Amino acid sequence: MKMCGKTPQIQEGMNIMKKLIALLLAACMLVAVLSGCGSSAGSAEAPDSAPAEEAASAAAPAEDAAPAEDAAPAEQAAAPAGDFVWNGQKEVWSILPTTGAEGLVWINDSMGAVMEAQGFTYVKKDAQGDPGAQVQFVEQAIAAGNVGCLMIAAMSVEMLKDVVGQAVDAGIAVAYLGAQPTDYTIAGCVYTAYEITGMYAVQAAEYWAEHSGQNVPKNADGKYEIAIDTYYDIADGVYRSNAVKGTVEKSDILTLVSESTSYGDGALNTAFNNAQAVLNANPDCHIFVAYEPEEAMGINNAIMDYCEQTGNSPADYFVAPCYGEDTAFTALYEEAAADPAANAIKGYSTYGDPAMPMEDVQKQFPQSYDALAKISEEINPGAPVIIPPILTGMRLADILLGVCGQFEGYEWTYGETYYDTITAVTVDGFSATWSMGDENPAAEYKK
Repeated sequence: MKMCGKTPQIQEGMNIMKKLIALLLAACMLVAVLSGCGSSAGSAEAPDSAPAEEAASAAAPAEDAAPAEDAAPAEQAAAPAGDFVWNGQKEVWSILPTTGAEGLVWINDSMGAVMEAQGFTYVKKDAQGDPGAQVQFVEQAIAAGNVGCLMIAAMSVEMLKDVVGQAVDAGIAVAYLGAQPTDYTIAGCVYTAYEITGMYAVQAAEYWAEHSGQNVPKNADGKYEIAIDTYYDIADGVYRSNAVKGTVEKSDILTLVSESTSYGDGALNTAFNNAQAVLNANPDCHIFVAYEPEEAMGINNAIMDYCEQTGNSPADYFVAPCYGEDTAFTALYEEAAADPAANAIKGYSTYGDPAMPMEDVQKQFPQSYDALAKISEEINPGAPVIIPPILTGMRLADILLGVCGQFEGYEWTYGETYYDTITAVTVDGFSATWSMGDENPAAEYKK
């Protein structure tokens, strides 16, 4: 039967339904309002967003990557991926532990050159070995209001956490060199597996001993004596030093007779004195692994003096540091490569992209080539290649310009880490290379 009107019962039922629907709508609106009060634009997270630690370690070797269930949730990060908005200010600061380290300055001046080509003003800040000063510089950058990017060779990622979060909230892009945040996210990092540099330096010593150590005495157990120069006061130094000592202790052909520290002010003289003590106490010790180039050069000076006094030949001594970017050091290495008796510098491990011919740089990185060629001529006049520190500086510029999102040819995934290539060589033919994505052979020493 067709109904042309509504009965009173039907009408009353429809009225009740309308009231229920209205109540439900009101309840939904109240939930939405309450939810909005519990979050802010700076901390909002998309339902499907990845944990911050996964983003920060996306390019890390498999053994270093944290399992997803252990990753810090994105709301703990200073700026979850995709939320960062650059403030548009074209001044970039490099906040360094020291401006006295030649290789470190090369890296940052190269970054500055690439960014200056994009209209930035480049400024260096020297923390003079004080991690608290790095925090203060970030505070000053925020207060200045004209800083759009920060590169920090971070001494303490924990101390920097809160103030870097404030910088990111102010639209400042932040990149780290030689460090990674733990439970927060920044634009990106250029990081080194320092433990591999330590392992490779010892492996270079083993190779030299077996191939060029025919005049080097062995102990009663048939092993070569070695002295190591280490540094444990920063995390990266711990990783490297653990690897140096651990690799020696596992060696079938080396035995440790001395461990000392020379790093810091006056490292050249301290290393000289430490090496003199080793040589006098252990005349059969001909092999030394140093923390960095300055320490290696101090050890070499001690060996040269010792050889002059004893009549021994520097050809029968080996010194290798775990970093090689220093012009005075590389000059000594090249002299020993031409004549092993010239000095004791016979090898090194180091990090950064391998030197690249100019034409290859122009093909692969056309957006940065002119700036890189110009800074290369200033740092290394007439060289037909772009040397590793310059390329590391380019990587830092890639991060900062990429996350700003307004510079043609520059792209970067927010929170990504770029791992330095690590290489090692000796004058008699040893060669080793580790690249991002390879298995980390020294992962056990990163603790």
